[in-house]
Amino acid sequence: MRLPLAVKWPRLSYVPATRRDLRLDFLRGFCALAMIVDHIGGASWLYALTGGNRFYTSAAEGFVFISGLVVGLVYRELCARAGLGPALHRLLVRAAQLYLLAVGLTLVFLPASELLGLPWAQGVDLSDPAAFVVSVLTLHRTYYVVDIPLLYALLLGITPLALVLLHEGRTGLLLGLSWGLWALYQVFPDQADMPWPIAGNYAFHFSAWQALYFTAVVLGYHRARISAALRDIPRWPALVIAGTAFLLLVDVYRRGDALWRLLPADRLGDDVTELFVLLFGKGDLRPGRLLAFAVVFAFSYLVVDRLWAPLHRLFGGLLLPLGQNALYAYSLHVLFVGLYGALALWLPPLTASERLLKTFYTAVQLGLVALTWAAIRARVLLDAARDWRFALGAPAAAALACLLVLPLDPTPTLPGWGHAAAEAAAPADPRLARVFGTPVPREGSRRVPEFAEHQSLIRRPGAASSGREAPRVSPYVGAIRGTLRQQLFYSSALDAEMPYFVYLPPDYDTAGRRYPVLYLLHGAAASNEEWLAYGVVDEADRMIVDFEIHPLIIVFPQGDYSYWVNHVDGPRWGDYVAVDLVRHVDATFRTLPLATRRGIGGLSMGGHGALQLAFTHPQVFGVVGAHSPSLREDDGDLPFLGTGDEWAQRDPVTLAQRARRIEHLKVWIDVGQLDPYYERAEQLAERLSARGLELQWHADPDRDHGDWQLYVADYLRFYDYALNAR
Repeated sequence: MRLPLAVKWPRLSYVPATRRDLRLDFLRGFCALAMIVDHIGGASWLYALTGGNRFYTSAAEGFVFISGLVVGLVYRELCARAGLGPALHRLLVRAAQLYLLAVGLTLVFLPASELLGLPWAQGVDLSDPAAFVVSVLTLHRTYYVVDIPLLYALLLGITPLALVLLHEGRTGLLLGLSWGLWALYQVFPDQADMPWPIAGNYAFHFSAWQALYFTAVVLGYHRARISAALRDIPRWPALVIAGTAFLLLVDVYRRGDALWRLLPADRLGDDVTELFVLLFGKGDLRPGRLLAFAVVFAFSYLVVDRLWAPLHRLFGGLLLPLGQNALYAYSLHVLFVGLYGALALWLPPLTASERLLKTFYTAVQLGLVALTWAAIRARVLLDAARDWRFALGAPAAAALACLLVLPLDPTPTLPGWGHAAAEAAAPADPRLARVFGTPVPREGSRRVPEFAEHQSLIRRPGAASSGREAPRVSPYVGAIRGTLRQQLFYSSALDAEMPYFVYLPPDYDTAGRRYPVLYLLHGAAASNEEWLAYGVVDEADRMIVDFEIHPLIIVFPQGDYSYWVNHVDGPRWGDYVAVDLVRHVDATFRTLPLATRRGIGGLSMGGHGALQLAFTHPQVFGVVGAHSPSLREDDGDLPFLGTGDEWAQRDPVTLAQRARRIEHLKVWIDVGQLDPYYERAEQLAERLSARGLELQWHADPDRDHGDWQLYVADYLRFYDYALNAR
């Protein structure tokens, strides 16, 4: 008996309608949208979709991978239709177009950002416009958000070699060379960094990212063969498996650092990187990041493939134009980033609830996405961009403008630019007289100071977009050969955008090497300028130039009156430094991300914080210096330190006896015998010596709590010895 009615399910999956794979256009359009969202404004509701550049993978990986897939698909077909020669010719022409795009964007965006002092300005030396222009033209200089076009131009520039290998059936050789270079870079980054040192290239190292791109090229080139091999795999179960893996990844991310602390970190060797950076570092494209991208891309591709009909109906009109004109959309987004940053300079800081700020930034980002889509639909300069006269003329005009305008600009006054000599001649006493000071909390005082002027340095997410305080240099630093910057970064532990100063040694932009890092913590009643006021930047720069110490990076974070520890039922100031800041610095600058090459030191309250962080994070810091450390008793004066066991977990003297895996630490302690904390400091030194730590103990019989400026050179010699020891 036949059923009277036959149930017909609507077809949801993708059915090829043209030779172009619209699924890849759809996904690349989403990557373009995500870049606009992640680069403009602050945290918004859209971060739940894009990851906000804080997830284990980002839109950049998707953009590079899909670009490689498209190259493999297109040029395999072109080779089959017209032969290898025409395919190589077209590929070289495309690489030349990408080169001109990267150069043009850099010549416009970089000078504008530096001259206007936008929040991401890096203090690039523009005093020699000709040298600057040549460095951009020869691809020795890149910048924030224009580094992706440069990476893509370099990748396309050597793709003809890959296409020749693929055409001759040498796929295994291509993959071996590509992944071999990636592996070498993970172990020997200085020796395997190719093709040459590129100043300002902090996020996308070619030697690592080329593996993702060329793997995609291989997959695209052999797509027919791979599809035939995977034809019998059921798609819906595959989607369920990929979706489960994706949800697990999201769950790990949402649990955050609490989950990582469950791992047996004490079993790790002394010279390993901090766990998160080791697994998910973006610039080096670490293994965990590759795995996370594989999970996210597989899930996204299967979702689009299986649910194409409803997704295309809902979002195809927006994402397909963005994906089919991805480079145009990216170039337009660079313009929007600059305009938004410039506009924010003239607007007052946003003060509103977090929910209202998120709503505002969501509206801004959606509006710019819509404006990009409208520009594509209206073909604004879209046809001109494909004209060789425009492609050549625009970068040439930008280069000429740099040569004519930059010599007239009066703003290059950052240290190292040769315009701060007058400040260098200023006597030291007035400068030191302006130091904020680090008073000793007196007995019986139970009041926690409220330092309003320093609290203003902390910003809720998005508030930094005003750009009024960053970047700027400190008035306490004279003419130096290196570079001092002030920057902002988002700390998930504090849920705030935090300022920090960073000193980069004189050869940072030219040597192409990696450097050890020293984190210096200020004391109570002070800000992150306290160490600068004591002359540590000037002295470090002089000692590096005179070859007294090795070059190093020094970071000066802001800590308020926090004691640099996770408070009892309060802000996680310790995680802000040991996790968030370290992760950010390693991802932003060319550091040696090893515990043995990462030091932390502090004075007074900062000395307490440096010891506590080194004892509780020995896998992060291998060197610690405590200069007149403020080692308080369990008296309840500071409620956020707790009492009893809570206090013991934050007390360096107790941790010196209890903390695990700290025997490898190199420790410096200096204190005056007239210091009210001398007895506890002596007890601390005895406990560390009993455990066999490498300790340098300095007790001055005539010294009270302070006088740190007299010992800056001695401190730097210790850090130099400890951070560069074999």
